[in-house]
Amino acid sequence: MSDNTQPISVISSLLDISERRVQQLSKAGVIPKAARGRYELIGSVRGYIRHLRDLNLKGEAGNADYGTERARLVKAKADLAEMEASQMRGDLLSAPDVKVAWTEIVALMRARLLVLPDKIAPVVHETTSLNQARDVIKKAIHEVLTEIAETDVEIVPHIDGDDSTAKGGETDAGSGSSAPRSNRKPVGGQE
Repeated sequence: MSDNTQPISVISSLLDISERRVQQLSKAGVIPKAARGRYELIGSVRGYIRHLRDLNLKGEAGNADYGTERARLVKAKADLAEMEASQMRGDLLSAPDVKVAWTEIVALMRARLLVLPDKIAPVVHETTSLNQARDVIKKAIHEVLTEIAETDVEIVPHIDGDDSTAKGGETDAGSGSSAPRSNRKPVGGQE
């Protein structure tokens, strides 16, 4: 016998598997068998490493076992149920509803800021000093910012099947969109 062969007990101990598993792997052609009860040492180690590497590649390629996939499915269903419950309680809003609300807020800010120069220009023109003009402008900006901050934005979740908000259509509070409401105080002007 060649000194490159070892008994099954040495191979199983070296590879940290049972003797029965060594026999199974030998039968499958993973571990080369030299003679009855003896196996090539280097061939056994190389074959077993190659076998483990192939198993790892198969696992990465998506050949996961049923138990793992079943656990992922159960977790996904539980997460979905939790999100639905949060949404029903009003703790969670859908992304399209939030997007519509922010679009309305930005539109409100834009509208208020664009009319600001027209409203304060006559007042600034009547001022006699740079400090007075600065104070008028500063006061008007603070009024606009306060008005925007005090605006209530109500997000009413849209009903399934009502995709008017997603398509950019006209929306109102009854159709499932945000509805910024302000007290419509005049901006600028004299005290």
